[in-house]
Amino acid sequence: MKKRKLFVHVLLVVFTLISINVWAGNDESMNSTYKISPDLNFSPTSNFQKSWEIAYGEAKTPVHVYLKETKKGQEYIVRTKYFEVKYVNGSNGFGARMISGSEITVNEALNTAVLDSKKLVNQKCISSEAIAEDHVLEMIASYLPDLLNEQYNSILN
Repeated sequence: MKKRKLFVHVLLVVFTLISINVWAGNDESMNSTYKISPDLNFSPTSNFQKSWEIAYGEAKTPVHVYLKETKKGQEYIVRTKYFEVKYVNGSNGFGARMISGSEITVNEALNTAVLDSKKLVNQKCISSEAIAEDHVLEMIASYLPDLLNEQYNSILN
């Protein structure tokens, strides 16, 4: 009888642990899933050659990514109406930078509030080598949510 009772308790513990693991495994944030697609409304200009949209989760407003070819490599300008940042990919590696000068379109105070400056510094050098073009957008989509201050994570959802 004691063995049977012990066996039942062990089974309950095992099922409880399995249930907790399954529950925790399904607890995805909206930012862990994204869809990258070409921007169908984009027309190439002298500044930007290509454009894509990244939609996180069930987002109604995607993030726009614009490709700018430079002598040093590619600059991927990432924009929403709340923030903007660029990812640089070239011979010096791949990493995030603030947008400056005439490229700024978002209010600087808003941009500073939304982006976490410490995380931006951490992403300055994601890779010491250039990333293959077919992986750059996935890298941007993966790393971008980490740049936002916690209270602004809903911008991407």
